[in-house]
Amino acid sequence: MTIEILAKEYDHQYDVLNAKIEGLRPLLYVYTGEDLYLLRRRLKVYYDMASECKRISAMLTHYYDEDGEEYHGLH
Repeated sequence: MTIEILAKEYDHQYDVLNAKIEGLRPLLYVYTGEDLYLLRRRLKVYYDMASECKRISAMLTHYYDEDGEEYHGLH
């Protein structure tokens, strides 16, 4: 597996996670109490995972770029 393919896979997972988030978001207006709390926790986890996938995808995409030094570190 090349770095480019791996970067595309992370980007694809970003899209999958965003689709899950968008599918669950309307439930924020329906759920109450503990169900709402659990839904918000789940959305937060999905959002964090999607953000990490996007960051890693960008880092891998620009891995060999000379001017892409900001992507090489795990900031």
